[in-house]
Amino acid sequence: MTHRNTAPLLLGLACCLASLIASPAARAWEPNAKDREAAIDSGDLADYIEKLTTWLQAKVPAEPAAITREVLQNLLRDEAFVNALAERQFLVKVWERPDLVTYAAADPKNRAFVSWLMANGRIMDEFLLTRTPTDMHSRNDNSWSINTGMLDAWRTIQEAHPDSKQGLYLRLAMAAVLRPPGSGNQGAGQSKEPGTPLSRFEHYMAAHKNGELVPSFDTLSAWELTQVVSSNASDKDLGWARQAVLTWNPDYYRQENIVALGSQMKYQGSQIPYNSMSCLLAGGGKCGPRSSFGVFINQAFGIPAMGVGQPGHAAVCYRDKHGNWQVAMGKGWHVSKVSDRGTMSGGEFLERTKERKMSTFAHVEHLRWLATLLPEKPRKDAIMAVLPNVSEGDYDVISGLRSELPAKPAVAEKPAAKPAPKVEVAPGVIHVEAGDFYDMGGLGGYGAPAAAIDSYTGGKQLHFGALIQTAWVGYKIKVPKTGIYELTAQVSVVNWGQRLYARSFGAMHPVKSATATDVFGNNTKDLGPQMATDHSLGTRWAMNLGKEQGTLELDLGEPKPISKMIIDERSWDRVSGFRVDYKDGDEWKLLFEGRDIGDFKKEFPQVTTQYVRLVLLDGKAPAGGPTIWDVSVGDVFDGHGWIEAEWSAETAGLWQSTKPIEMRLVEGEQTFWICVPGQRGMSLKSFDLKPKEVRN
Repeated sequence: MTHRNTAPLLLGLACCLASLIASPAARAWEPNAKDREAAIDSGDLADYIEKLTTWLQAKVPAEPAAITREVLQNLLRDEAFVNALAERQFLVKVWERPDLVTYAAADPKNRAFVSWLMANGRIMDEFLLTRTPTDMHSRNDNSWSINTGMLDAWRTIQEAHPDSKQGLYLRLAMAAVLRPPGSGNQGAGQSKEPGTPLSRFEHYMAAHKNGELVPSFDTLSAWELTQVVSSNASDKDLGWARQAVLTWNPDYYRQENIVALGSQMKYQGSQIPYNSMSCLLAGGGKCGPRSSFGVFINQAFGIPAMGVGQPGHAAVCYRDKHGNWQVAMGKGWHVSKVSDRGTMSGGEFLERTKERKMSTFAHVEHLRWLATLLPEKPRKDAIMAVLPNVSEGDYDVISGLRSELPAKPAVAEKPAAKPAPKVEVAPGVIHVEAGDFYDMGGLGGYGAPAAAIDSYTGGKQLHFGALIQTAWVGYKIKVPKTGIYELTAQVSVVNWGQRLYARSFGAMHPVKSATATDVFGNNTKDLGPQMATDHSLGTRWAMNLGKEQGTLELDLGEPKPISKMIIDERSWDRVSGFRVDYKDGDEWKLLFEGRDIGDFKKEFPQVTTQYVRLVLLDGKAPAGGPTIWDVSVGDVFDGHGWIEAEWSAETAGLWQSTKPIEMRLVEGEQTFWICVPGQRGMSLKSFDLKPKEVRN
């Protein structure tokens, strides 16, 4: 018998059998990096997209009746499925020229970036969801796309800043390329060249690292960040805004109430062109410019903001520190319209942003993407029928990077106030910190007319509110020698024409007593004539409403030479006629006459007298009721003068040293006053009195 070697035959049969058994599994294609990379390298993605589409279609039940809410929820809880769905959506949305494979082939760096992005399903998903329009009409239209210019800008950011591959800076990079500088609301003060995605990313990254942005910035989603970085302002203006506010009144930042700064813009037609945002604030404007500034100032501090249209009006909306969108500088949401590449009513905007905040938005879009790739209408319709039933309860489905967002800012409680920086002064110079006052007050305005607040750089500063009637601050100083001193102050202003009135006491004659023909409400204790002669700019003599004529008489205690007089009516400006008399023996004689008082001072030929009287003859205000804050007479003037603050577009809001003015001071302890007339907001950090001509 001939023996044949059957080993090769048996091996062949075994291989055939194994092949028959294994072939179904071998043919069950799964999304994988190897095939994706090969497709990109080949320059033809069509076959790969077809395989990806077929795999996704197979996951959906063939029978429309079996496509239930629960089935779809389970699919969207499967990370591999959602990643594949996002990958397929990404591939079909990047269609503008150059296409994806052309872009990848153009540069090895491009190729590496595309590989990184497509290997990270959640990042792709977040990018797509952020790009998706907010309004339902545009979402249903589904004509939006992604161009490779966005990918190139993103690669540039990532190449320059590797830490932008995760966390907040990843979301910030996405936002900067999807809504680059200048793509936000158009309006007054905007820059002709607002910047590039890279420059805007670097601007906000640096501001974040420096602690200049509000704490809630850390919690923003990529879409919310698009409403920050898209600002039409230049990076220079955005930086100016933060430095100006942190200098001028840092409490707006500490309280995360930046939107209130919009009310600092005077409601008027501007007298200067809107060449920058500082010009916008200083010049004022009506609803349009105020809306533009409201959007800008929020965005400067990292707060999402958008313009709002209302009937015959423009307002602003912003995301507050609790994550809710609010309307400011206008009426409510019920009359509002907002545009995020598509126009929405205020109600729809609130609904859609609430969906974005949860996972509802992502859930709906994922189902929409899935329905789009199915060939059969009944199965498409079955999925679309589920959309109206998607609710907040579906938050556990996979949704981009939402699960990585911190629930609240990871910051400590309000930091302790910093001590005032040590100030070195030359011998003989009197240095006074603004917070070292003994008396402070004011009348009128929004909020406190004057407030001592923590300065951002340490110590205290005083902030005088906008549209006040008056404010005053009293200091006790020790003067080493009598003479003339030069006064300079560290001030911050955001508007032009701002000034402070400075006044010392001690050189003019003290008043023994004072009497008046009329006192408001008979309140002699608080508003009596003695209040106009007590060496304080925080007290006043006031007459009753309806009265225009009255007399204030001063008794100097003994005959004294007088040749100078100061009368302080401040901004009340109710007197339109007056005279001043002195008593010569038993006879009153005229010293001089005048019309307006305001901040009045006058020199006249010297006389010697014990009694002087101010006679009010006529008034301007229909209701009458003159108010006199101070009346002083003597043979030399007390120190008095106006501290003028300069304004420029470049330095608005920053600390400046004012030009010196001369003040007479008397040796020893005395009071020194800073008074603020009606104005538009000003801050004081300190002031110095430098000897110029003093007695040796």
